[in-house]
Amino acid sequence: MLRKILTTVGLIELLVPEALIETAEQAALEDPDECKLRSWVVTGARVEGLALLLLVWGNDTSYSRFKKFLGLIGTLAASSPHVFVGCATPLAYTDASNCNWKPWVYQGTRLVGLFYVLIALAELRRDWLPESN
Repeated sequence: MLRKILTTVGLIELLVPEALIETAEQAALEDPDECKLRSWVVTGARVEGLALLLLVWGNDTSYSRFKKFLGLIGTLAASSPHVFVGCATPLAYTDASNCNWKPWVYQGTRLVGLFYVLIALAELRRDWLPESN
């Protein structure tokens, strides 16, 4: 199931990053027109989508390592969502101070982070308890 979700996200990022970014901005920003994306963001989304597809479908080792890496990202997002969003915003926007995130974004960041941690823990459990496969 996770592999299918990640494949869908990867394909969307690769094929229609502009639509994904615009939809996300409309949902998450108080006034999306006040924020200007950096020039590399759309290309970066395409590269991220391709990398995601390669990691998910490359081989079982790459997929396992990717899930463990999600745990690291998830720990940061879950423990400090304001810091996480605050660090990511200037990476994506030229005028980060104009980007006002809707309040749910921080709770959403924490929940996604917790989900990532659970994915990583399940993968680590497979390593530690191979008979549970």
